[in-house]
Amino acid sequence: MSQLVTRTLTADPHPDLPRIAKIIGGMRADIWQRYGGLKALHQDPVRYKSQCSELYKHLHVDGTIRNQTTIDTLNDIKAFREAAKKKVRQAIYRRAAGDDAEIARLNGLLKSPQWRSDNFLHRQMRKHFRHGQVRHRNQFIVRSDKHFEAVVEGQLTITFHIAAKYGSDITLTMNTNGDGVNLSRKNLRIILREDHVEIHYAFEKGAGAPCGTKTIGVDKGYTEALVDSDGHFHGRRFGAILSDYTETTRTSGQARGKLHALVRKHQEQGRHAKAARIKKHNLGRKKLDQRRRLTKKRLRNEAYKAVHAVVNKAAVVASEDLTAAFNRPKPWGRGFNRRMGSWAKGVLAEALESVTAQRSASHVLVNAAYSSQVSSRTGRLEGERHGDRFITPAGEVLRSDVNAARNVLSRINDPDIKRYTPFSEVRTILLRRYSGGELPVKRLELGWALRPIVNQVQIQPSA
Repeated sequence: MSQLVTRTLTADPHPDLPRIAKIIGGMRADIWQRYGGLKALHQDPVRYKSQCSELYKHLHVDGTIRNQTTIDTLNDIKAFREAAKKKVRQAIYRRAAGDDAEIARLNGLLKSPQWRSDNFLHRQMRKHFRHGQVRHRNQFIVRSDKHFEAVVEGQLTITFHIAAKYGSDITLTMNTNGDGVNLSRKNLRIILREDHVEIHYAFEKGAGAPCGTKTIGVDKGYTEALVDSDGHFHGRRFGAILSDYTETTRTSGQARGKLHALVRKHQEQGRHAKAARIKKHNLGRKKLDQRRRLTKKRLRNEAYKAVHAVVNKAAVVASEDLTAAFNRPKPWGRGFNRRMGSWAKGVLAEALESVTAQRSASHVLVNAAYSSQVSSRTGRLEGERHGDRFITPAGEVLRSDVNAARNVLSRINDPDIKRYTPFSEVRTILLRRYSGGELPVKRLELGWALRPIVNQVQIQPSA
């Protein structure tokens, strides 16, 4: 099936663009300030378009750019609202687990302005819908009928039509000859970078290669991007890229911290010129931002390759829903927390959704609770995990990520553990299965009896 994706063209800077971007950036920030709060949440943000047209008509910028940016900003607010409602729905399932009538009632209220009358929903919306704000002053939208393209001396040029009273037309020369670029009837997002201009447009991507026929579960990891239930590893450079980036960032951050302290010292002692020189020549952001962009590109490349390798053999891909937050202590040290904090699980989630949709495969999200602690051999909460190995009660050693991927696969058709089942209830279900209907008393389900033999066994490659 076809899929809409974003394509990017680049061009040299133009002197008129920063002025437009600055004006539109202020307008965008003001719209968020007015309509990005909880009080305006019960109405459709698009209804505010007429109010915005009256509010910002005095701005000295082309009217179509104002209107299109207004629509774009209001749509962003609407998407922000729907993302908050998704988190509220998870809270509803946790609160009313097993009570289908109560779940239906709360979901019904959430779809209408009546959610404000329910104390629980109002409290959850206050928690998850924080007032949005915008600080960027570097982009605006050009309507589809206000730009035209031509090829001049082998290079594609794009001209933005500007009303005469707001200035002259703006022409940008692209870094391409225009082959394969179709901008007709498409809005353009103009983004100003440090030394170039980016033009983003929607591109309809055709159907990809056919998918496989199997049903496979995958475990998202750090060292490898994905591990599937067949025991195959995909995206082996994923962790190395993240580790290299986090360690380099840590080293440079420590050095920058010393320079910031030196700047403060010079300022306190009245040497303001020297402090300004240090800030100008040693505390810039260009290299840091370039390193971040390059790392994101490398991670996306590794993630998409991994997902394509899985979809080559799978028609249904199951993965963990990692959107829920677990407030648990993290006693592993600052270095580990720093690397895991940079774990780009959002890149993996995006790759799974995009590739499966393009190649006509299905992506199923399942409950992630205790997927790494359950033995895939028995489906019970037994055995013990130690790093990259999982010890079963019988003493068999499995790769912990392969074990987790098999548990993810089994949860596709699990009649009791649904996607939004609270983790406390998942634990109760697993313990009940272990005990044959009754909960155990001595908590032997955690595999404590295996501790004496853990260090005596050697890990074996999984089948």
